Amino acid sequence: MTKSTLKSGLAIGILVIAVIIIYQHIRATEVDIVLSCRNELVATNPQTQQIEHHALIADFALQKRSASISYRYFTSDGVPIATLHLSGDILSANKGQDTYILNLVSSELVRHHEQLSLPMHAKHLQAFANRNISKQGVHNLTVQIVSRNEADNTALLYFLPSTNICACSLVTMS
Repeated sequence: MTKSTLKSGLAIGILVIAVIIIYQHIRATEVDIVLSCRNELVATNPQTQQIEHHALIADFALQKRSASISYRYFTSDGVPIATLHLSGDILSANKGQDTYILNLVSSELVRHHEQLSLPMHAKHLQAFANRNISKQGVHNLTVQIVSRNEADNTALLYFLPSTNICACSLVTMS
């Protein structure tokens, strides 16, 4: 064997190993989970000092390497107020610990009733996400499923950086 043949063989071997590693990383971050979380929001209005009650349904779709979240806000009577859509991709998926780091790169707020005030949660989340996206190009969110009940199709979901925990309906697609 000549030196050039040996170098070519070595280069092809390194390329094959790199492709295998990249493929395994891509497969490892592919996820098929849909979560629908329902919460009651309670906050004090800073102008009126009155306690406001709203309902929130947060839908998480982690499919393959894509991530999307829709936060749907309602009055306590069920009248839709607004939906905040966030979308991006899954940066990492630690399936053993059920922990997923999301890179959300777009944010859109859709108002359903302009005359209804936006809940504080929606205002804060939209401002926080928009600030991160405009300054850093991405809004990172880590979600961890801390417990699952496969029989009831429910899960407890933990959020970082907010440290909130909520109960969700769980659908595992695969």
